[in-house]
Amino acid sequence: VAACGDNALVRDAMFPLTGTMTIIYLLLRQERNTPPTTMNDVAATFMGVYYFGYMPSFWIRLRTLHPIQPAAVLSIFASPRLRSRWPLAPIEAAGADVFTQGALIQWWTMIAIVAADVAAYFSGKRWGRTQLINVSPNKTWEGLLGGCLAAIICSALGACLMHWPMPLVSGALYGLTCSVMALVGDLTVSLLKRSAGVKDTGRLLPGHGGLLDRLDSYLLVAAPAYFFVTLFIL
Repeated sequence: VAACGDNALVRDAMFPLTGTMTIIYLLLRQERNTPPTTMNDVAATFMGVYYFGYMPSFWIRLRTLHPIQPAAVLSIFASPRLRSRWPLAPIEAAGADVFTQGALIQWWTMIAIVAADVAAYFSGKRWGRTQLINVSPNKTWEGLLGGCLAAIICSALGACLMHWPMPLVSGALYGLTCSVMALVGDLTVSLLKRSAGVKDTGRLLPGHGGLLDRLDSYLLVAAPAYFFVTLFIL
């Protein structure tokens, strides 16, 4: 919620304040039949706030970067006659940040993550021989290289289309960063599942390991993507 606002102080204060309130609650809770609070309870709760709240909030920050006037975007796709009618007329008149450069980067980043996931799966299936890490035995170095290559190509193409400075270099570095962080997010969920002694994170998507297994690649990418874009691109 704080990431949606324009107040930088509120955004910066939300995470530490949430952590403080969480500790106070864990220290004072007195539910019946509940064991005393342990350090594992505190660590697991903070991990949830950080992994599922704070880090994904950077997607919102990225999406709000550099608003584009609706008229400038709508004029590319619609004639003046269409733009004067509903529903385009209210959108153009509002002048809200419906369209932003950050949103374009966000969607292209998600496409690059999907490309990396797909390429990593098929590369690992076809050429995978060397295990990457014990936390996730099916991950291989060959799959990682295939995923990184796909993300680099996709991001470099996006950088050229969006006219980034030195697009091939900046796009390649951006794609490499996103693909590695997507893998870290995936491995983090694998670690959580191993710690909890479960195979899947839920039953909502049978055969896919649960909903969280479909989203884990996106959770840790947002913050590095946001800082990369704000420092080097926009």
